[in-house]
Amino acid sequence: MNDQKITAGRAILAIGIVCGFISFWYTLAFTWDEDFRAVNLAVGPTHSNFHAFREALLALAVNLLLIFVLLRAATIKIEIWSIVLFMAVFYYAGWWVAWPIWGYHAPDIVAELNHVGGTIGGLLGLMMLRPSGTSQT
Repeated sequence: MNDQKITAGRAILAIGIVCGFISFWYTLAFTWDEDFRAVNLAVGPTHSNFHAFREALLALAVNLLLIFVLLRAATIKIEIWSIVLFMAVFYYAGWWVAWPIWGYHAPDIVAELNHVGGTIGGLLGLMMLRPSGTSQT
């Protein structure tokens, strides 16, 4: 992989990471948001806050994996890259798949645009940083 492709891939991936951390922060904020409670949930109104916390930590984990790829782009092994891609695909699917099925989506256009930037930046950046060849394990 040449230096220009690595630099471009890193720049595009960085856009995805920044958008991912913005989403992480706003999702984490739902953890302590009284208005996010499921007031009609018999098993506990704070259960939705718990899910927001869980989702935020999963978002943090995926974005830390993306940072690892960004930092190690020139030397990353295909196995590690494949695991990060797998995690990223499901992370971004969580932003989009519920929309056509149940009509669930981000709360406003700014959040939607952040998700677009995160998804395109994350997946395109990963594809550009895909290591060539196979490993010798």
